[in-house]
Order: sequence, then C-alpha cells, then structure tokens
Amino acid sequence: MRNSVSGAVATRVYGQGFYHRIMRSWTSYNLREIQHPREGAADIIDVLTSDQLRVEVDGSFRYRIDPERARDLYLGIGNPGAVNEFVFNSFRSAVRDAVAEIAAADILSQERAGVGGRIQELMTTRVQPRGVIITEFFLRGINPPETIRVAVEEKLAREQQVEAEGYQTQVVSEQANQRRAEAEGIRDAQNIIAASLIGEAGRAYLAYEGLQALKAAAEGENNVIIAPSEGGVPLMRPIP
Repeated sequence: MRNSVSGAVATRVYGQGFYHRIMRSWTSYNLREIQHPREGAADIIDVLTSDQLRVEVDGSFRYRIDPERARDLYLGIGNPGAVNEFVFNSFRSAVRDAVAEIAAADILSQERAGVGGRIQELMTTRVQPRGVIITEFFLRGINPPETIRVAVEEKLAREQQVEAEGYQTQVVSEQANQRRAEAEGIRDAQNIIAASLIGEAGRAYLAYEGLQALKAAAEGENNVIIAPSEGGVPLMRPIP
C-alpha cells in the first residue's frame, strides 16, 4: 500500500481482505504460481555455446512471489508487470550463461542432463534475493546446428561400437583363459600319472590294474587268452 499524497509505502504487507482506498493506492501480487510461457506456447532462445556455435533452447518455468518479500519486491522491482519482465529477463540471461559453459558437441551427449539444472540454479541465484521463487524449470529441447547433430550421432555410434568390441574382446579373453586353465589341469594330471608309473611303485600299480582287468574278464561271459608279457602284466585277448 502506498500513500497517494506523500508517496510513502506502508511498512506492513497486507494479505487477503477488504481495505479502503481513501488516499491510498494498492499494488496486488498474484500469490499463485505463474508459468512462462503460457500453456501451449514456446519461448525458443537462440544462444551461443562455449565454442561459439549457435543452438536453440526451448525452456519453460514456473515461479511465485514470496509474500513476506512483497514490499521489498515492490520497492526494488515494481508492479506485477515489472516483476514478470524481471523474471523473464533473468530466464533468458540464465539460459545464455548456462549454455555458454558447454561445448556444442557435449550438449547432445553427457552434459545435456545438467543444462536444465544449471539454468534453474542461475535463475534462483538472481531472482530469489529479490523475493521471487523459481518452483520448476523444464528444458523442453535443445536444437544444435545440423552439422553438430550429425557429428554427435556419429561420435555416439563410434563409442557404442568400441564398447561392443571391447566386450567381445573380454569374452574371447575369458574363453582363452578357461581353455588355458583346462589345458594346465590336463597337463598336471598327466604329470601325476606319469610320475606314479616310475620305479617299483609304478610296476606295482600296473600289476594291480592288470589283475583288476583279469578279474573283470573272468567275470564276463567271453573266454580270454592270457599271455605273459614283459614286466609281468598279462595280455588278454577275447576268443571270437
């Protein structure tokens, strides 16, 4: 509330209610959230990246007035129209500054997710001290030049190909390690068997195996011919 004669602004903030207008002028602020641009509209901003390439940014946001700061907002900014203009200009400035921190090739890849958050952060830094709260920000689209889009798509395709080839190489390496381990196991088993067949213990083992084979043959239905051999191990041949 401002005194129409002296121009003095009241020290208190008036909430909802009925107040007289005698020698007073009132400035009313909408305490509901305000969206920019309006539903169905678009606000596309043409900005430069860190490597001086042009991109188009399509964003929207919602804000509201802090009722406790309405007097300061009136003294510092002005009426609701001036406040809306202030927030709108802060939005455009934040978009320019946020995109200027990123190279064009990165905007479509790993850095894109952080652009919206960075814009909202810059807006909040500028408008919240004045009594305006940014409640939401939506990054609806970023359109780089066609040459950059093609280059980024090719880069992503190459990265995916390299990743796939790396995975295939890992599979082949693991298979080779598995075969190597199997071969080492067979070699160790053969070494153990070969060592067990050396000397007196080896001859005893062979004799034992021969006796086991002879026993199995004797228990079968076929008759066999048993002939002595060098080393005492019998040779067996079934009779046809």
